[in-house]
Amino acid sequence: MIRLKKINNFEYFAPSTLSEAVSLLAQYKERAKVFSGGTDLLVQMKQRKLTPEYVIDLKNISELNNIDYKEGEGLRIGATVTHGILSSSQLLPEKFSLLKEASLAVGSVQTRNRGTIVGNIATSSPSADTPPALLALEARLKLVSAAGERLLPIQNFFTAPFKNILQGAELITEIQIPDLPPNSRGVYLWHSKITAEDETLVGVGVVLTVNNMEEKICTHIRIGLGSVAPTPMRAEKAEDFLKGKRVDADIIKQAAEIASHESLPRSRAEYRKEMVKVHVRRALTQALKKIEE
Repeated sequence: MIRLKKINNFEYFAPSTLSEAVSLLAQYKERAKVFSGGTDLLVQMKQRKLTPEYVIDLKNISELNNIDYKEGEGLRIGATVTHGILSSSQLLPEKFSLLKEASLAVGSVQTRNRGTIVGNIATSSPSADTPPALLALEARLKLVSAAGERLLPIQNFFTAPFKNILQGAELITEIQIPDLPPNSRGVYLWHSKITAEDETLVGVGVVLTVNNMEEKICTHIRIGLGSVAPTPMRAEKAEDFLKGKRVDADIIKQAAEIASHESLPRSRAEYRKEMVKVHVRRALTQALKKIEE
């Protein structure tokens, strides 16, 4: 049973500009925590796992609450966009539907209405649902601090369970996703521990591209896995196997087997590896079917 306690006193800031938020974070560094949705931060504060002296709320910064898509350039998602907003957005083209599927896998309706995509990344849980989809989409993170800004591939962000490359006075302000070429589709599938609201036991995101519907040669493939290794990971050996081959049921089955062998689950290993095999096979099959439609 998780025991919740009274939250320690802290000073609360609600800046209205990004420069103000960055300045506050530079001033208080590790003594401050950034608040966007609060679904993880508040729980950890109630458990006394985190006791920040200062909390910097980003919700009043309008430039962080945007979803923007431009054909040929790609998709940008601001730091305060919630799972609820993303999953119901009409701005998201069909080819990015795996992001909606991943957001809908996150907890309950209440959690999705408060929790943000960026928060899901920053917590860096191995079982988070959006990182496998974002790995498959080759997303980049815009990190901002008083020293400037940098773009980082999400594949280089996670370093260990619940740890990442973020430095003390740095925050994620945006997710950038490159546009997908023609004949591309993605799928996110997940398997939870018991009920649909439980932690994800295995998460699989795939983005598949074929040359045309007559030959169905795989020209691009990314497979992201969640909850089957210390950090979200790519199944790169399975990707290498698929590229250049005609995508059919037998090739998909072999790729799923390879992805299963690549996974590194820490517990219930045999079962998780079997679920990787099942869900990679299903996700690739569904992605190909979406391209055909």
